[in-house]
Amino acid sequence: MITTGQLIEALERQFAGTPRFLVSAEVRPSGKAIVEVDDDGAITLNDLTAINQGLRDAFGEALDDVELEVSSPGMGRPFKVERQYRKHTGRVVEAVLKDGRTLKGQLVSFDADGLLLRIERPSKVKGRPAKLDEEATTVPFAEIKSTQASINFN
Repeated sequence: MITTGQLIEALERQFAGTPRFLVSAEVRPSGKAIVEVDDDGAITLNDLTAINQGLRDAFGEALDDVELEVSSPGMGRPFKVERQYRKHTGRVVEAVLKDGRTLKGQLVSFDADGLLLRIERPSKVKGRPAKLDEEATTVPFAEIKSTQASINFN
């Protein structure tokens, strides 16, 4: 049976020189391998199928005993790696703070210390879209429980 380390190495070799990147990979004791990958642009079902096939080619019969699941992280899932923050710079994100509050705003930038957000304030007039603050607010990672892309259906 393959290990998580072997799986990560194979994926990193496969992604070298491409806009794809690894979000997470894990081989569970039950024999299930779960891989989450993303792309600097958009990742398609064909991309995920090609990644799956690349792993099957790399490991051959070693994957016969493993249930392999390759997917994208999904919009409602918290960010796990720095490259996800880079991908969503300029877009609206939601940061859930450790004290339970949620900040929604445009991700201006990020660094090792935290996020720079232009906080979204609700409009005082019904039916009008929310407005972004003129000034960006620094939110330290020490205060953030999770960050994820915001989905707007308007």
